[in-house]
Amino acid sequence: MTTILQAAPAAGSTVSVEIPASAPAPVRDGIATVDEGLSLQHGGRLEDVEIAWRLAGPVDAPVVAVLGGISATRAVVGELGGPGWWPGLVGPELALDTDRFRVLSFDWLGGSGGTTGPATGSFDIDPFPAVGPSDQAAILVQLLDTLGIQRLHAFVGASYGGMVALAFAAAWPERLDRLVVVSAADRAHPLATAWRSVQRDIVRLGLRNGAGRDALALARGLAMTTYRSPQEFESRFTGAGLASSSGFRFPVDSYLASRGADFVDRVVPEAYLALSESIDLQHVDPAGIDTPATLVAVVQDQLVPVTQMRRLARRLSGPVRLVELDSIFGHDAFLKEYEALTPIFVAALEGADR
Repeated sequence: MTTILQAAPAAGSTVSVEIPASAPAPVRDGIATVDEGLSLQHGGRLEDVEIAWRLAGPVDAPVVAVLGGISATRAVVGELGGPGWWPGLVGPELALDTDRFRVLSFDWLGGSGGTTGPATGSFDIDPFPAVGPSDQAAILVQLLDTLGIQRLHAFVGASYGGMVALAFAAAWPERLDRLVVVSAADRAHPLATAWRSVQRDIVRLGLRNGAGRDALALARGLAMTTYRSPQEFESRFTGAGLASSSGFRFPVDSYLASRGADFVDRVVPEAYLALSESIDLQHVDPAGIDTPATLVAVVQDQLVPVTQMRRLARRLSGPVRLVELDSIFGHDAFLKEYEALTPIFVAALEGADR
């Protein structure tokens, strides 16, 4: 195992990555249907499952599956081949080069996208069954079969997507050459589970009282305090509170409120409950994974502590490279530290096949 320490930009600095102005990659969108239904890891079952997917890149190029956090969608590449939700890393001439690879992504099962998920208002009437990361890996297998893809050149997963990547590598190693996992582990850390449990209870309380969206906004604001680092909050939100008719308002309040408001425009409360819980259902045995793996840990990550990533690296059975980053962005470093992640991803994708 090789451990490499890399310094990220200092607090308050700005990461700048130039996105090449190359011709966009060919993009295909579609819906795959699992007509026979899907039996889920934790005992539930779904009938007539639909999987909304996107595939960007040259026909017959090697395929790289790319998945992010629970609020990510299949739009890791934009509809016309331009920037998607990972603009500094996925696209022409970038680390995940859509001129050289086909990048495959899909909307989460149980989410708010085009894949089968809970209906708005279903919380007490028809609750969505529990979905684990292994279930996401299973629908990826269904999707690969539908698209006629026998094997992935790599699976790049960050945050929840990294949990799904580990689950896929554990269950279907014969279909994967390389594994790249950023800020994700074989199990959820108990303290991270505690934070998410409080967030889910806030949302449940809101749904029971007809205020689901407001509750989800509050839960998202609370979540932001765990995604980022104390160092970033100290650098951005110092200062005294200002008195108002409803009490003092502090510099951080408007930031948390804006993050919550943005989130509720994209995610329904019932889907948030399903996917937040899914993180805490992760249970993979690292000893059963022998796919060559690159792991990226962030020293300031509160949700997936660097000690947990080191332990994962020690327990994997195959070749492992662990890279540790310093970043004030904490768990969200995968969405910010493009310059630091680029050489790591390039090296991982160029590594030898199993």
